[in-house]
This record gives sequence, structure tokens and C-alpha cells, in this order.
Amino acid sequence: MLAGLVAAVLLCNNIIRRESAELQRTSEAEARRIAAHFQAGMLASLEPLEQLGRWWLSQGKPEAREDWRTDGQLFLSKALGLRQALWVGADGFEHWVATPGADPKISRSRPNDRIRRVIAAANARRSITISDIFDLPTASSVLYVCFPIDENRRVKGYVLGLYDANALVAPLVRSGVRPDYHITVSVAGRRIYSTSPALRTTLAPRGVSATFELAQLYGSVELRVPLNYLREFRGSILTFAAVVGALIYSFSTLLYISQRYSLTLYKTNLEVRDLNRDLNRKIVDFQTLLDVSPIGIAVTNDLHCRSIRANRALAKILGVPQDANISKSIPQTSGSSWRMIREGRELRPEELPMQVAAASGKEQLGEEYRIVRADGSEIDILSFAAPLVDEQGMVRGAIQACVDISERKAQEQVQHQLEQDLQRARRIKSLGEMAAGIAHDFNNLLTGIIGQASLAAEQLSPDSGAYEHVAASLRSAQQAAKLIGQVLAYTGQMYPRLRPTDIGQVLADAHSKLTALAARKARIRLAIDPQLPQVMADPDEVRQVLHNLVLNAVEATVGGDNTIEIRVDMYQASGTERNLGLPGEPFAPGAYLRLTVNDKGSGMPAEIAERAFDPFFSTKFLGRGLGLAEVLGIMRAHHGGVHLETTPEQGTSVTVLFPASQHSATRAA
Repeated sequence: MLAGLVAAVLLCNNIIRRESAELQRTSEAEARRIAAHFQAGMLASLEPLEQLGRWWLSQGKPEAREDWRTDGQLFLSKALGLRQALWVGADGFEHWVATPGADPKISRSRPNDRIRRVIAAANARRSITISDIFDLPTASSVLYVCFPIDENRRVKGYVLGLYDANALVAPLVRSGVRPDYHITVSVAGRRIYSTSPALRTTLAPRGVSATFELAQLYGSVELRVPLNYLREFRGSILTFAAVVGALIYSFSTLLYISQRYSLTLYKTNLEVRDLNRDLNRKIVDFQTLLDVSPIGIAVTNDLHCRSIRANRALAKILGVPQDANISKSIPQTSGSSWRMIREGRELRPEELPMQVAAASGKEQLGEEYRIVRADGSEIDILSFAAPLVDEQGMVRGAIQACVDISERKAQEQVQHQLEQDLQRARRIKSLGEMAAGIAHDFNNLLTGIIGQASLAAEQLSPDSGAYEHVAASLRSAQQAAKLIGQVLAYTGQMYPRLRPTDIGQVLADAHSKLTALAARKARIRLAIDPQLPQVMADPDEVRQVLHNLVLNAVEATVGGDNTIEIRVDMYQASGTERNLGLPGEPFAPGAYLRLTVNDKGSGMPAEIAERAFDPFFSTKFLGRGLGLAEVLGIMRAHHGGVHLETTPEQGTSVTVLFPASQHSATRAA
């Protein structure tokens, strides 16, 4: 410990000697800098005097006070330390004398001897000349500065300035010398300025000097720098030694304590390492669980849900890369191309389950949504969102679990469709049984009525008044029989005369009648595939189907595009299509001849479309509700099928399918 103290003292002494030598070199360089600063600054301070003389000469030697109060005083105010300025012409006489802030005295007089000597020296040098420093009764340490003013290389006069040397040097000291320096400025061996440090300091025992030259007038700057820090450094040696001793003692004590507790610290580090290893394993296990989980999971540690991470299952549900940020709170992110729909409306970012859970701090459980991917595909999900809280119970983020329920929803929809088809089948059966019974009873009554009316008409003269009444009754009965025939067609209790039939030819033959049926309300456009097989069908019943479908399409036309398209082509049924002719039973797989009637009319809502083929159901004021019901019965008798597609305000498409005949022949183009 003693050796350490001695070494510290010796080290401090060496540092003090080295710092003293460095201080001497630094002081000399600083003195030279200050001398150069004085030389340049004093020359710059004398320039306004020369500018004053040249201004007065270039302006035609003005004597007006207005000129002096503006331009002349501007040059006088710029000259630091200037007490008086005067002009001596080439004739050797003074022409004016001016002081800063006062009007000039314009008079012609002889200058004094000191001024004449300065002018003679300036004339000999042809440049700026400075007199020796002298004293006046009203001021000490003053000097004359003379500038010869020439024009076209001829001296026109001399402008002189009487300067206060102390006032000339003082601004330069304030701008270029540190306040803790001691400066003494001498010119021609006479001290003109001296300053003391602003603070109590210990100065160097010897100052350093540097000279400067100003118009062949030599001056010097003596600089003495403070030595406080050296004195304080010496005083700190003992303190430093004491501190070193205390540190050595403390180090010894700490070394003993560290050896005592090093084993405990080593064991603690081993325990922390084991805990970190276990924690990392659990994190990896949890991440693996998230990746392989079939449930989509999203996690965010941002209260505003601006960064949300998704596992593999959720990324697949949304149709985005797994490493994408799926937040929609920040637009234009790589994982925000999906949309979330609820009750037919796209949710805004602040309405999404995670955002609601994070903002409200409440769980959002068991809510169903529909996800629309960027490619347009849709997935139904069941969402469970909950907030994440920190140690103080404050919300710090949110977590969401999404279960893909698209398959379940599809099964529910199929089940619902099956239930609707079963109900429809029961309704059709009950309506058919009721309609068949009523139709048979009415048909029996109408048979007697028509027979009796026919016999009565044969016995009456056509010219008799009773004949017209009997004929009208006969026509009404025949119309009623026709209606009964439509009801029987709906019930399927009709027996069409099936034979190989060219549906395309039947349609072409009926084109003129269908056009007349549409009249001026719509126009008929046919699209018949030239390569069509014949089917087993009753041509009269096919024409009745065309008549009923076109009539419905004409009545649905309300303006705009008034074209009714009738298309006939081939169709390959997969067996999954819905058959309105046989509710609950899809089309049998195979080839069908497809006849489709399309219109761009008003369309039908879903609840109306479900009952469109029911007998006696009509949305028209005078409708009987038997047109589509008859179509349904005819196609059922042909072992075919009916399919309806309709959208409100966009139109309706009714398709009837005839099974392709096994003994068909392809019609000519």
C-alpha cells in the first residue's frame, strides 16, 4: 500500500512538470494568435476612415449638413475609437473637421505640426501612416492615423483620424481573448492597454510576448495564463493518495467477500441457465403447438392491434402468408387482403373481434363471421377473442381463436334444403291428392254438362235465341275442362303420347306463335344447338310448356332489355342438381336435352320462388296460378326435371330437362 502511495506521488509530479512545459508552448502559440488578431482587427477598424475620405472626394466634396448626417456619420460611427476626423488637401490646408454624432466644421486653416509630420510621412510612403502615441489634456494614449487619398495616381488630399488607442484595442480584447487571461498591449514601447482576469486566479510567474506591426509601427502583446488547475492538482495529490489507499483496502475486502460468495453465484448462474433452457423449450413447444393446431390462432401484444401474428391454420383460412401481419388497423399491409363479413356487411377495422376485445377489455365469444379471401373464396368461421392483461391488470393485447365451420354450415344448408324439399314434397303430394280428387269430381260433372249442352245445341236452330245461350254454356264448360286438364297435368295423372321428337324443330315451328304471344312487349330470340338428339316427348305438351314459360317471361318484362332468350342445348347432369319436379330427389346422372327460357324482368324474391310452381299461387291480380304448375306436371310425366334461378330486379331463368332418348337420331344442322 505504501509503495502504491509513493508511486502515485511520483506520477503526479511527472504530470505537473509535463503540464508546465506544455503550458509554456501553448502560451507562446496563444500570444502569437492574439497578436495576429490585434493586427488584423486594428487594420479593419481603420478602414472606415479611408472610406470616409474617398466618399467625400467622390461625392464632389459635399459641405451640406444633410449629406454629412446620412452618409458621413455612417462612416464615422463605424470607426472604433475615433475621436475626430479631418481633411487636409493637397494645398496643405484643413478643409473640415468632423466628430462622431456632430455636424462637421467647414473651415480652411493650417494644421498643427504633429499633423504635418504625419502627412509628410504618409506622402513619402504613399500608404497609411500612424503617429506615435501621445497624450492630450482631455485624453491619454491617442494617435493620428493618416490615409493619402489619390485619384488617377495623384494625391488629392489626406484624411486623418484621431483615435483613442485604449478604445481601439478594448473591443478586440473582448472578442478574441479569454476572460481569465492577463493581457498587456504596448505600442512603440508605451503600454496602451492592460487587463486583469475576471476571476481570482494564480498567474504564471513569467509572461510570454508576441509582436505585431501596424504601418511600420511595432507593438507587442504580453500574455500571462492562469495556473489554478496546477495548484489544485498539487493539492489533490494527498487526496488522491488517500483515495488510492482506501481503494486498495476496499479492493482487499471485496476480494475476500467475492471469494466467499463466488460459489453461491456460480450455483445461481447454473440455476438461471437451467431455467432459461426450460423456458426456451416451453416457448418452442408452444410455438410448435400453434403451428400444428388445426384451430386458427392470432396474437397481438399491441393495444391498438397494429401488429398481429397468425399461426399456420389461420393464415390458411385468410389466404395470406404465415409470416404476414394480418392487422387491418394499418392499411396496405401484406396480410390485410382479406375481409370479414357479418350479416352481409363488411366489418371496419375497429369492429373486428380482436380490436373490440382489446379496446373494451371484454371477451367476444362464439360469434360467427364469414371470411372473404383475396381470390373471392369464402369461409365461415366461429370466433373466440379475449384481451391479454399485464401484471397490473391493464390490457396489453388480445388473442383470437378461429374455427373453420364451413363444412358444418354446408351440412346445415344441405340439411335445411333437404327439409325444405321434404316439406315441398309433402305439400305437393297433399295438393296433388286434393287437386286430383276435386278434378275428377269436376271432370265427371263437366262430362255430363258438356254432353247435355251438346245434345241441346244439336236440337236447337242456330237462329234461335236459346241456341246462343246453350253455345256459350258449352264454351265455358269446355274452358273449365281445359282448366281441369291443367290441374290433372300438375298431379301427373295425365298420359302424354311420347314419341321421338325434335325439340329444336318444335321450337322453330312455334317461333311465330311465341312472337305473337310476346306482341310488342318483348322480342323472342332463339339459340338452338344444331347437333341435338331426339327425345321421347309429346310435341303438344312441349308446345304447352313453351307457351306457359314465354307467357310468364312476357308478364315479368318491365322495360329495359325486353329480350326473351330461348336456348336449347345438351346438358350432362352430375346428379347433385336440385330438381323442382321431384323435391328431395336430384337429377339422375346422365345426358339431358336442356330447354332454357331467360328474361331480364323483375325477378322473384326467394320466398316467392319457393312457391312459384304451386297450383293456384299467383302474384298477378287476375292470375290463376296454373301456368308453372302445369309445366311442372308435364315434365314430371316426361320423367324430366325443372330448375329455377331468379334474382330480384335482374331476371329469371327457367330450365326444363328432357332425358335423352336411347334410340335418338341427331337432327340435321
